[in-house]
Amino acid sequence: MKKVEQTILLANGVELPLVGFGTFRILEPEIGTNAIKEAIETGYQLLDTAEHYHNHHLVAEAIKQSSKKRSDLFITSKLWPNEENPENLRNRLYKMLAELETDYLDLILVHWPLPYGLEAYQALEDFYLEGHAKAIGVSNFNVEQLKNLLKVCRIKPMVNQIELHPHANRQDIVNFAKENGIAITSWQTMMDGKVGDLPYLQELATKYAVDPAAIALSWAVQQQICVIPKAINPKHLKDNFHHLDYFNLNDEEINKINLLTKIDGQKMNSEEFLASEKL
Repeated sequence: MKKVEQTILLANGVELPLVGFGTFRILEPEIGTNAIKEAIETGYQLLDTAEHYHNHHLVAEAIKQSSKKRSDLFITSKLWPNEENPENLRNRLYKMLAELETDYLDLILVHWPLPYGLEAYQALEDFYLEGHAKAIGVSNFNVEQLKNLLKVCRIKPMVNQIELHPHANRQDIVNFAKENGIAITSWQTMMDGKVGDLPYLQELATKYAVDPAAIALSWAVQQQICVIPKAINPKHLKDNFHHLDYFNLNDEEINKINLLTKIDGQKMNSEEFLASEKL
């Protein structure tokens, strides 16, 4: 089976597409809608968005303009944990459904562990039990934070979306997640376009006649880590999807990429993330 057709079976039986399309920083209406629509037509089933991205309406519009039905797609969104009031959190989740023009989410995550990560996760549990989400999880949780959540949660998180790339393989989180039946989704897999600066990835790109981005994406996918690359340029968008099936890295190459890691912990906390986005 092609990599782009593969899925990860979550703990509750839901199938998470292994390759998705990220919508982070996609804000301009026409360009954004066209890019998301192009991704859908290219074959991406998973669309990754978030309350904090402020682009749910673009995702909804792109789906309407595409040739696919809502049921053909897998929508992931994230709740920003900036308050503890259960009713407000609940209302915001329903607002997300309205903005996306859907009556369910395939996956909903707590975007960051702080400051009210537990309260936000409890809201997700209720949302899931009410049938409005097919799966729930977290994002940017480290091992200690996952352990603390597992002690008190009613429903074990099914996914942890983390920053993961050749300079940060996050092996501690990946191993813990695997031991506890939690799937991993990688963001920044292509290091914001900087994977092309890594000599070993350049070497592999030449060997397999693809670009370094495809090497980084395949490195993650072949380890059963979901990827959500973002691209506005139609060629890059299609290359990120199709080039994955031009080749397979061997075990030695995957291990060598793992040895490139330099960052053991999370680079940014939620405050730095907010500052970086200037939203």
